[in-house]
Amino acid sequence: MRRKTLTICEICGGSQPSGTADFLVFHCLTFCSPGCLDDYRAADDVRRAEKEAPRATLSKSPRPRAA
Repeated sequence: MRRKTLTICEICGGSQPSGTADFLVFHCLTFCSPGCLDDYRAADDVRRAEKEAPRATLSKSPRPRAA
């Protein structure tokens, strides 16, 4: 007996494609529409910028030397 694979959108949690012929696959993540993919990319860009911000400030300050 064959089983049908259930695919769920990473952003909205929907299981039906909306605005596309099929689900979009992006780095093994699935999205039901180009809008959900764009929302994911925007959120990922913000997350990466927040992650990089502390590194940029730490690299500019001199490290204290051990005595």
